[in-house]
Amino acid sequence: MAMWKEAVNLVQMQEPTLQPEQQSKLKQLVNEENLRKQEESLQKHHQTFFASIRTAVTMFGERFRAFVTDRDTVTATVGLTLLAGGVYSAKNGTAAPVRFIEAGLFKPSLVSEKSRIMVLESLQHPFQVRRKVLSRPQDVLEGVVLSPRLEAKVRIMAIATRNTENRRLYRNVLLYGPPGTGKTLFAKNLALYSGMDYAIMTGEDLALKGREGVTAMNELFDWANTSRRGFRLFMDDADAFLRKPATEEINQDLIVAQDAFLYHTRQRSNKFMLVPASRHPEELQQDIHDSVDMMCHLDLPRQEERERLVRMYLDKYVLKPATEGKQSLKLAPFDYGRKCVEIARLTVGMSGEKIAQLAVSCQAKA
Repeated sequence: MAMWKEAVNLVQMQEPTLQPEQQSKLKQLVNEENLRKQEESLQKHHQTFFASIRTAVTMFGERFRAFVTDRDTVTATVGLTLLAGGVYSAKNGTAAPVRFIEAGLFKPSLVSEKSRIMVLESLQHPFQVRRKVLSRPQDVLEGVVLSPRLEAKVRIMAIATRNTENRRLYRNVLLYGPPGTGKTLFAKNLALYSGMDYAIMTGEDLALKGREGVTAMNELFDWANTSRRGFRLFMDDADAFLRKPATEEINQDLIVAQDAFLYHTRQRSNKFMLVPASRHPEELQQDIHDSVDMMCHLDLPRQEERERLVRMYLDKYVLKPATEGKQSLKLAPFDYGRKCVEIARLTVGMSGEKIAQLAVSCQAKA
């Protein structure tokens, strides 16, 4: 401040002009004062900056400690981080590796049920995963009751599918018939019996996706392509998505999604097998019929099949729970086979699913 006052006094001198020595001294004083102010400003900025860093580090440390103690948050954040990485990589031309990693970690949104065990799933629920692996069916028709003729046909198809080698192509199968006749269970058993991974989706879910249908479908097939055991896609209620477009209501988004699906499934593959299920196969597009190698009609059970279904579900839901375990019950003597025949006669027109529900209600009343 003393230098600045001296400079001001020089400026306020009464002489009209300053001498050269005075002008030089004035400039020197002004420059020194400006330099001092810049140094003070820079020092204050550094102090503020380092104080902000210390505050940020402290907050980060506290939040990180809270973060790592929350297992669900860690899992969710891993997923979001990989997803963000996928978006960033896509913008920079490296989306393929990230999409492959995402496909190996996360279940697609269209899939409602699957046999494939994901990495995060095995880490979070190891005991459930172990039970799932050990519960694979030994018989392709385990829990499924068909007519003798159709059963023989299905067993031949299952053996052929199981013996398919990498150089051969899988055959697509169309299952059709009323609801509750075992189409979903049969498709699951066929995949597991053949040593393949399976995924279950519904045509209605895909149809309701609208403009997002193509993106969701690409996500599904990216996920399917990471399977090393072969992949079987079962689409229940395929009519809702793969039906012939009506002339009075043309949904452009649905048509685009259908074209994308047909593009993925048109060619036969040694890694992929399509199993659509339909109540009304005549309403499906012709391209779907062209891509199908075999059709199986699962109709409502007849008297013989109903007797087998009644016996199977009463054993599962009534007899075994009642006679096994610590609180077993003693059954009165009666002709069990005759009783099953009588019940089967009362279930005309009922599907296997309805008969199973009947057995569950008997368990509740018992």
